[in-house]
Amino acid sequence: MRWNVFFVAATLLVAASLPSAAQISLDMNKITCGNWLGYSAEDREFVRFWMSGYYNAAASNNVLDYDRLQKNSAKVTAYCKNHKSDTLPTAIKKSTS
Repeated sequence: MRWNVFFVAATLLVAASLPSAAQISLDMNKITCGNWLGYSAEDREFVRFWMSGYYNAAASNNVLDYDRLQKNSAKVTAYCKNHKSDTLPTAIKKSTS
């Protein structure tokens, strides 16, 4: 029993001394169309929903219109394929309604 307590205490001590994961800071205004198109499908989805939430919040809109999101996403994707050096916010502003 004594060894179990020692083992648990030693494990907790080692775990507490490990470095924690660093926070990542990402400026969404610097993501280019080319960057975004090169992301994995999951990462593109994350950015797409984040940007949708950002613009909806800026417009004081708290309802997600999924059909509108899908249509606008298709427009942004088409725009980005032809303007890879533009930033993603610029693409959103120029291609969506």
